[in-house]
Amino acid sequence: TLLSLAALAFLPAAPAAAAPTDFPAAALEARGVLEELVAADTSNPPGSEARAVDIGAKRLKERGIPFEVTEFAPGRKNLTARLPGSGKEKPLLLLAHTDVVGADGQDWESDPHKLVEKDDYLIGRGVLDDLSMAAVELQVFLLLHSSKVRLRRDVILAWTGDEESGGLGVLHLLKEKPRSLEAGLALNEGGGPVLGEDGGVRFVDLQVAEKVYQDFELTASGKTGHSSVPLDDNAIVRLARALDRVGSARFPARLLPAPRAYFAARAAVEPPERAQAMRALSASQGPLPEDALRVLEADPVTSALLRTTCVPTLVSGGNRVNSLPAEAKANINCRILPDESVATVRDMLASAIGDDTIALKPVGELGSSGPTPADGDAVDAVRKIARRFWPGAPVIPSLSLGATDSRHLRAAGIPSYGLHPVAVREEDDRRAHGVGERIPSEGLRRGVEFLHALVLELAGER
Repeated sequence: TLLSLAALAFLPAAPAAAAPTDFPAAALEARGVLEELVAADTSNPPGSEARAVDIGAKRLKERGIPFEVTEFAPGRKNLTARLPGSGKEKPLLLLAHTDVVGADGQDWESDPHKLVEKDDYLIGRGVLDDLSMAAVELQVFLLLHSSKVRLRRDVILAWTGDEESGGLGVLHLLKEKPRSLEAGLALNEGGGPVLGEDGGVRFVDLQVAEKVYQDFELTASGKTGHSSVPLDDNAIVRLARALDRVGSARFPARLLPAPRAYFAARAAVEPPERAQAMRALSASQGPLPEDALRVLEADPVTSALLRTTCVPTLVSGGNRVNSLPAEAKANINCRILPDESVATVRDMLASAIGDDTIALKPVGELGSSGPTPADGDAVDAVRKIARRFWPGAPVIPSLSLGATDSRHLRAAGIPSYGLHPVAVREEDDRRAHGVGERIPSEGLRRGVEFLHALVLELAGER
């Protein structure tokens, strides 16, 4: 017996079990980061994303993680960091933007640049778009580092700027530091788990494509003079007539592959009438069924999935209250189906206006790209992890109505999926850019857990 005990003394000790991940503590830290990001006020313009970069860089430095800061304009910076993997697969990119839409002129009940908790919600400018994603991605990145988990691919964290005005931050990295974003797969904003009325997740929206953003400028000119002598070619009146025609015009309904798959999958979680209309639409091979269109187009969001939309957003004209205006201008904001051209949309607007004397020209170009595949290993991984967290909630590929930086990644050959990890209701999703932007208070905890599990599935050693 003594011999056996002596022998045992020289045996190597069994490895200690890995400590379980402390998700409550991680969520608390993510909330602290979110609070600092909201207070940084990175409203674009001017952006000032350097303030946000300092917040993220501080956490990375504290953990001893190398990072890189790049400046793409004065006071405007990007932050990137990388956890090395074995290189068996191309890197996984976790992308979020740190600029937010300004809140000037909006009637908030609280300071929009101070994180407030009320009625089980966290409220503040950018909490949804896109600061909570930045905070959750950073937290998952830190958890991966602290656990020393083995990775089969590098995991890249990127906080970029100017997404709300065209994506100068991402474009700067793609041009000047392409390796910093070089990835086989990217996760970005644009989709995510969607809550139902009962507080549970109804489905997971996975953005695989997005509409093309394009502004057009309308300009009407007229004779000047004293306002006591009205003239028939009043520039403001003529512009108003043109805007009325634009407001009444409707582009034809068309069903692209991403919305077809979206309707087919979403029918499973819709009330009977909408479900039947979605199935009929997704199964149609010829002209879209009118009865189904009538049901679905009653909802403006659903209607916008089926057609290009154009809406007046800015109007200006005249220089004095007692003078006839020499000129009146308006901006028309269009969200174009990705297989339609800007030139085609311009021609349709010109036809609707029906006045060749009103100038109509496109303003700027924010870029476009083809879709990301709605199937394959990455989508299978999302479905697997989503089933673990929310059994019965389908993963639904979707076409995003708004623009994201994913279009720049896709154009550069990087498959990108929109999947914000924090679950929100559809009504709350529509608060982005508006008054009372908010996320559920408990959303950060579940978001960290979900994204952590998904990154391990996509990048961990098997």
